[in-house]
Amino acid sequence: MNEHSSVTSDKKNKCKRLWARTLLAGAAAGILLIQAGITMLPGTALAEQADISVRHTYPGLTHSSPVIKPVWTAQVDNYKNHEMQYGPVPQTAAEDGRVFAFTGGKLAAWDASSGKRMWTYGKDLVPMVAYGEGTVYGFTSGHMLYAVNAKTGKQKWISKESTWIDTRVRTEAIIPARDTIYVIKGSMTFAFDAASGKLRWSANEPMAEGNGTDYLVEADGVVLRTFMIQGAITSVQLDAFDKKTGKKLWGHFLQGEGLKVENGLVYSIYDSSMLEEDKPEQSVVINTFNLKTGVKKGERVYSWKLEGEPPYTHVSGKVLLKGDTLYIEQGDRIAVYDFMSYKEGSKPVRTFTNPYDNMLQLVGIVQERLMYRNIETGELTGVKTVNGQKIDLRAEGVPVQIDIYGKGLFRGQQNGILHGMDLTSGQSLFQVRTGAMEYAPTLKTDGIIIIQTPGKLTAVKLPKSLR
Repeated sequence: MNEHSSVTSDKKNKCKRLWARTLLAGAAAGILLIQAGITMLPGTALAEQADISVRHTYPGLTHSSPVIKPVWTAQVDNYKNHEMQYGPVPQTAAEDGRVFAFTGGKLAAWDASSGKRMWTYGKDLVPMVAYGEGTVYGFTSGHMLYAVNAKTGKQKWISKESTWIDTRVRTEAIIPARDTIYVIKGSMTFAFDAASGKLRWSANEPMAEGNGTDYLVEADGVVLRTFMIQGAITSVQLDAFDKKTGKKLWGHFLQGEGLKVENGLVYSIYDSSMLEEDKPEQSVVINTFNLKTGVKKGERVYSWKLEGEPPYTHVSGKVLLKGDTLYIEQGDRIAVYDFMSYKEGSKPVRTFTNPYDNMLQLVGIVQERLMYRNIETGELTGVKTVNGQKIDLRAEGVPVQIDIYGKGLFRGQQNGILHGMDLTSGQSLFQVRTGAMEYAPTLKTDGIIIIQTPGKLTAVKLPKSLR
């Protein structure tokens, strides 16, 4: 599967220009009106002036990259018509040189390079699709899971059991995993046999009352999921289920998703949302549990002290793990640790300055760069993990959807332009005139990107440097 990250936003920056009027009186020479440096002679009619005049300019960079034409386009069902009912679920997939989307309620497949339609399947289908190991999965109108051969469009099976749950707001996901296809519906988990479509088991976390996340990991015969539990304290809970039976093995409140699952152990971050911003002493706690029993085997405490006096405006505690390198946001710095050589009181192997902006949120690591999202504008900023150097990833328009695949950053903007940018340099390599103000996530397969705008797919061939 492709590594992918996705983000949206909008902002208007305001500036004010005040106009002054000055009346000059002269006994014999008459009256002159001076307004904004323009002299008006007596008797000249004056245009009506605005009480307030505001001009908006977006402070992005202007790129002179070439405009390229799509290799093909296709009309599809408008994803916006379905998001109100089903939420922002994936209605299009692109894998192994094929694109799968819905048209007229049917699932259709296109060749990603030529745009030739290869097949259609079904009718009145739920607009949600997932791909795994040469098979496309989705739901019938009755919310029964189906499996279709990705090459031929031939049906493999339809499950006999419906996955419908009676709740308006819920998380939904289809997750193919080896011999099992998992379906997430809120706090419900369904496990289907990948070969036959037979339902193996279903399980619910009643304390979540329908509030489940899309996190699901299968390891060593155990299925991990997280749920949001509401009560006197609202927080996350990590649960473990037996893969064969669906029996709940254990659950821990205030524990997040598995940061790492290895050698029969689960490393889970203790919920740090309760960090007290008026105290300089801060810490991140990562607890270790036995995967099968949930017994706590140890904990890791990474501590730091904030500089200055309270109240502190930038506490954070965001944690990212890339391989065996652990990054922790500690106020105005990023601390880097060797995850596998932890000792009590461990000090960071190095640190570098965190971008000083309360609007920036650390969201991930790509190409040895920490990626920050501005929560007001949606803009991304890259910071090199080697030396802390910032990389400007802006352009001339307001971003609506940004997706990153390797070195390629694809930026859909409100001004009807999508930029294809080199993440390492921040330079735009090409732009596409989409004419759209809204976008769903951009997909990528076999050197082709698929731009999703309401009711339309646009396929663009990538330059070699971004394939």
